[in-house]
Amino acid sequence: MKNFRSFSFFLALVMLFSFAAPLTVGAKTLYSDVEAGRWSEGSIEYASENGYMQGVGGGRFDPEGSMTRAMVVTVLWRIDGRPEAGKSSFSDVPGGEWYSEPVAWAESTGVVTGVGGGRFDPDGVITREQLATILYRYCGFKKLDVSEKGDVSAFTDKDKIDAWAVDAVRWAVGIGLIRGVTAKTVDPLGSATREQVATILERFDKMEFTDLIGLFAPVVEAIADHTQEMLDDTLAKREGDPGLDLLSWRYGIMLMGLAEAGRWDYVKKYVDRWMEYGAECEPCDCGLVGYAVIGLYEQTGDEKYLPVIEDMKEQMLEWPTGEGGVVLYGREDYPDVLVDGTGMATPFIARYAGTFGNDDMARLARDQVNGYIRYGVNRITQRAYHGYSGKGNFAGEDGWGRGTGWLMHAIGNVMCYCPDEETVEKAEKFIGKTMNYRLPDGMFPWSLSDPEAVSDTSATGMIMWGVMKAKENGKFANVSPDEITRTAKATLSDVRENGAVYGSSGESGGWGAYNSDEHGNYNTTFDANNGWGQGGTLCFLASYLNYLKNN
Repeated sequence: MKNFRSFSFFLALVMLFSFAAPLTVGAKTLYSDVEAGRWSEGSIEYASENGYMQGVGGGRFDPEGSMTRAMVVTVLWRIDGRPEAGKSSFSDVPGGEWYSEPVAWAESTGVVTGVGGGRFDPDGVITREQLATILYRYCGFKKLDVSEKGDVSAFTDKDKIDAWAVDAVRWAVGIGLIRGVTAKTVDPLGSATREQVATILERFDKMEFTDLIGLFAPVVEAIADHTQEMLDDTLAKREGDPGLDLLSWRYGIMLMGLAEAGRWDYVKKYVDRWMEYGAECEPCDCGLVGYAVIGLYEQTGDEKYLPVIEDMKEQMLEWPTGEGGVVLYGREDYPDVLVDGTGMATPFIARYAGTFGNDDMARLARDQVNGYIRYGVNRITQRAYHGYSGKGNFAGEDGWGRGTGWLMHAIGNVMCYCPDEETVEKAEKFIGKTMNYRLPDGMFPWSLSDPEAVSDTSATGMIMWGVMKAKENGKFANVSPDEITRTAKATLSDVRENGAVYGSSGESGGWGAYNSDEHGNYNTTFDANNGWGQGGTLCFLASYLNYLKNN
């Protein structure tokens, strides 16, 4: 947790009111216009005693006086160290004004977006919903947790909250920063008076906000460390077992997670060892490791990886496909389309298409998404089946959590590397429906068809990694950062101090075989050495951390 009590914040607020009238400097002041027992008396006294706000002259505080949008923005600009910001694009913010650079900074950081028509309205009296939104966006800009949301349904004027301000007002209400002006009204369009600001600032001063980067960075490091230990065990076993497949998807998804975490030295170590053993692979499992190998080539520029990448590409293009052009899981053992294979193969296919500009691979990647959604997804529930062998010939769980995660692997990477209009439309419909199947804490259950099923870290991590990959290319804007944060925080309960990830249900018994126990879990192991839980969670949290740092 980060205690966001900042003297500079409130010192800046002292300066804010100098725009309106001269300040009366001194110790605690009794204001003639703040009668004893007034609802805001304590907050005004608190702000005055701490030097955060003072009177407007003549022994008055002017508790019902207004403040402008430019004043609030200038305060936040000063908090942030008065950064240089250039010129604002707002038509009503000319250069040379006291608020010109602060507004330009606030615009460039996303703290403000204007009132429409290319205007900022600097002299406009700030409303309560605008104040909430500016504070909300500022906290978001500083990477502080703003995912807490309150219930505004009890307010009779809730419908007056503008759509762009709903999340901010719910956040401000949820953390107690803004309360109703009466028991039943929040007055979102009312002006934020000086006494209301004093009250809000007192609450803000006493609150603690979580620094999201500070929270998740050590968690990702711990998970990555433990993942490397697990893969080191695999390499050690390979020494005594030449038949051990180093590219099994259990290991591939962990290696992919390390790639997302930027552990390129270890990815190189593992891939180089595999190449020393002969670099044998075939779809679909190699798609996960192949994704990491392309990244390794991009990081190192070492052309020794190109033959491996090209071999994987040729195998993908030659691999048999089923209905809709979706790759089959296997040639003989699994001569059907399984969502597992779709999710394993597509990350490599899509990344190859994007990295090397290959149209054939781009078409193949999009076929994986469009074909599976058409033939392997329930059109009513938008839940994916485990597999299909032809039109209408489904098998397996309708909404297997990890199966949905596999499909999200495909969707996210196609959206990131080689999207087209048709694929985007289908994918956004699927992910929009999928997000509604989350449990109350934000996690996904092992079975999306059972609202009482227990949560599953493998399903959650894999689905959300797909969302993060899509967001790399600006897709799925309807999945808000706050919702992603809520889910990311929920996964932490299943991460041990040493970085081991628990809470992942075990392997299914095959195509359509889940062997549920009395708790609704199938072959549940909750084993920390569970590659799909470990790797899926690392993929998600590492990508989420990168998103926080870069956006």
